[in-house]
Amino acid sequence: MPERRVESILDQHGLPKRSENTITDRETLRSELAEIRDRGYSEDNEEYGQGLRCVGVPVLNGDDAVVGALSASGPATEVVGERLATELPRRLKRVRNRIELNLRDY
Repeated sequence: MPERRVESILDQHGLPKRSENTITDRETLRSELAEIRDRGYSEDNEEYGQGLRCVGVPVLNGDDAVVGALSASGPATEVVGERLATELPRRLKRVRNRIELNLRDY
């Protein structure tokens, strides 16, 4: 997402605190977004709600524009270590790749 669009969303909605881990500072969010872009997937580390973690990947169309996303959520006690850092992102990317192949046919 272009930086201008991110800023517009932040101006409109702010960064409301939903849990102790919620990112509420714009600079911290910008840094996190840069890491997400480099990594190719996002992590929600109990930021939206205590006890819940999530991993997400973008879905791209044939023009490499983001047209959707896939995510997997689970209890923070289960979504840890390799499952959080490797297994879930790998599985989501595999499913995403199949979807993107189908999107390129349209």
